[in-house]
Amino acid sequence: MPSSNPSAPVPQGENEPRLDPQSLTSNRTDPSQNAPTNVDYTPHPESSMKVSEERAEIVKKITSLYSGSASEEDMRVYAEKAVYDDPWSFCDTRWKVAGQ
Repeated sequence: MPSSNPSAPVPQGENEPRLDPQSLTSNRTDPSQNAPTNVDYTPHPESSMKVSEERAEIVKKITSLYSGSASEEDMRVYAEKAVYDDPWSFCDTRWKVAGQ
């Protein structure tokens, strides 16, 4: 979907630009302190841990919650009396936690 803001930067192709993390975070004064550059960040699902169908369903529901496309059933993945507490918010029901 094209941006309605004409001054907004247009992503390259269909994806957002991918910056080079090494160039952004490298230690130029002491390169010996840099992380290895041969790290492969490409997902390899065939090498991932296998999870049960039940856990895969939980992951799917939580992913829906965090992407803003959850159903009422997805919210039930949290316990009825779930509590979420951090320095910025406090939630004491599954509905508040899911809305967080």
